[in-house]
Amino acid sequence: MIRQFYLTLSPFWQKMVDRECKAKGISLDDFPMADFEKLKKGTERVASLLGRNVEELKVDDVSRKNDELKTKLRLFMQSVPERYRAAELEKDFSAPFISRLRDGQSGVVVGGNGIGKTRLAWALAIFWKQQDPSCTVQIVKGAELLSEVKATEGDWYRYIREGYGQSAHLFIDEIDKIKGSEADWMLLTYLIDYRYEWMRQTVVLGNCGKDEAMRLLGQSSYSRLSGDGAEAYHLVGTDKRKGKESQTA
Repeated sequence: MIRQFYLTLSPFWQKMVDRECKAKGISLDDFPMADFEKLKKGTERVASLLGRNVEELKVDDVSRKNDELKTKLRLFMQSVPERYRAAELEKDFSAPFISRLRDGQSGVVVGGNGIGKTRLAWALAIFWKQQDPSCTVQIVKGAELLSEVKATEGDWYRYIREGYGQSAHLFIDEIDKIKGSEADWMLLTYLIDYRYEWMRQTVVLGNCGKDEAMRLLGQSSYSRLSGDGAEAYHLVGTDKRKGKESQTA
């Protein structure tokens, strides 16, 4: 780092840089500007999570919060099924609609067997957790969600609202495998509507086409998930489970 630049920094940032240099065992002259930009970005994230201005923070506060975030990210990665731990958005997917899902829009993702719909869900979850380990992400199969809700006693709607309505990002996988009654689908419709009202991302995935997804979900839920134009995102490619190379479009 250029010393003249260091001298222009506030006392807080000077302390942050000094701590980083000590932790890395390097001198100020050997501290790269690129590392300072990373330090700045990470510290600003901590300030945002704490609801405070950067200059109001104490160096120890930042260190403790960063340790907490690292622990949360580590625990989350341990919960990711081993098959999907290496999933990466940029490496594994190139479809134009991926950026819209990454930005938090809801959606309906359809396509054939083994082309990576579940992998996409986990890749997005990993991406968000890397950006903010404190954010809440849920990935659940539709049939398992409904079975869990119906196995509880009491108010099903309250249970589904409190259990699946609060997370920032929710993926409901394999909707084509739901063999429930009209009442079961009403529970799912209620959840989608609730999350829509609170502007929380909901992504539904199914091994089917657009028309079948619309039939299963109903026009109202389908429209809420897909937004203006009510178009599903179609993930295409060959079946990875057969060892073939796949691609997205």
